[in-house]
Amino acid sequence: MKPVINIGKNGVTDRVVDEIREQMKGKSEIKIRILKNAPGSAAEIAGEIASRTGFGLVEVRGHTAILSR
Repeated sequence: MKPVINIGKNGVTDRVVDEIREQMKGKSEIKIRILKNAPGSAAEIAGEIASRTGFGLVEVRGHTAILSR
């Protein structure tokens, strides 16, 4: 599975949250890449994404996070 969303220097915006919800339609999991210029650690950003989208955080490995329904 390849990352379908990249989180960069702007962090987790409303637009990113909407796009993650759109990508989850019809899928059980998606992978998100958190770039090195993102404001905060990968774990912090992945946690914020999970809380704002309502999806479960499966794993954070390096700069990649996996979300599931």
